[in-house]
Amino acid sequence: MLCALTATDAGARQAAIPDTPPAGRFDPASAPPAPDYAGPTHWASLPWTRDDGDMTPHGVAEGQQLRAPVDVFFIHSAVPLRRPVWNADPRDVWYNGDVGQTTIRNQASAFNGCCAIYAPRYRQMNPAADDSAALELAYSDIARAFAEFRRRVGDRPFILAGHGQGAQLGQMLIARAIDGQPIAARMVAAYLPGHAIALDWVKARRSVRLCAAATDTGCVATWSSWAEGSKRSRGRTAIACTNPISWSEAPALPAQHRGAWMRNGLALPEPLRAPEPGLIGARCGKDGRLYVSSPGKPYSEFAKSDGDTRALDIQLVWMDLRENAVGRVAAFLAAQR
Repeated sequence: MLCALTATDAGARQAAIPDTPPAGRFDPASAPPAPDYAGPTHWASLPWTRDDGDMTPHGVAEGQQLRAPVDVFFIHSAVPLRRPVWNADPRDVWYNGDVGQTTIRNQASAFNGCCAIYAPRYRQMNPAADDSAALELAYSDIARAFAEFRRRVGDRPFILAGHGQGAQLGQMLIARAIDGQPIAARMVAAYLPGHAIALDWVKARRSVRLCAAATDTGCVATWSSWAEGSKRSRGRTAIACTNPISWSEAPALPAQHRGAWMRNGLALPEPLRAPEPGLIGARCGKDGRLYVSSPGKPYSEFAKSDGDTRALDIQLVWMDLRENAVGRVAAFLAAQR
């Protein structure tokens, strides 16, 4: 079938790309070679390179990443793959272009106001599939990239961030490499929207909790956006929800919304526009979803027929996230003095 890239994890406007399910069963022998993170080739964004992570809206100053006191390790969303494979090949120029001009440009860029961005390329699992072994292959890349990231930045504070499959891998990274470890004391926060994180999982952590206020640190903020009025899910698992406008469980009115933004354009680049504040109100539902009011076009064009707007989890609150990350970093650094 055909599926617009914006209707999946990537969340950026472009022409339709074939959403191609993998052929046959997962076979690790057919997986592409593991990325080498020692050099710049397998990083989608780095602080000292000019890349899509440097993008900012009209009227918003570009962050000085080389002077930033904090780093962000960003795990990008899954993009549709153009071939029937289980895992992406980070050597594929089309795949890398899709990643850069969607999830890095429209999501990772929100952090360039506070931090130096490190975003690894990895063998993402095909979003048209679901296999634990294929996901573990993707995680193996993230674990190695994170180890290289920490080798480069040393004991500097960091933010962990990701969306969709990237948020899922970030959750795995917290459980396996951060929670209960000395490194947890250096984590400013984790922003992991677009993936359902169970409250029981959060409660089981030793040193990481759910963010409850805008300046909490050492915590996880997570949300999954749905249009107000969408039919509620019937899941029995209690899901964590952080309202990315109020930065708590409290509902937020449009007057509190700091601004949506996304940068269109692979085939048809649009003029760079300013953020659009006051577009949405948002509330955390009892089912753990974040229900948002209609933002109008062009954002509403990317809602699925069932009201799923998770593709725009970050774009709808781009300025809210940007400003919160700056404030949360300031709170963390102040507490270290």
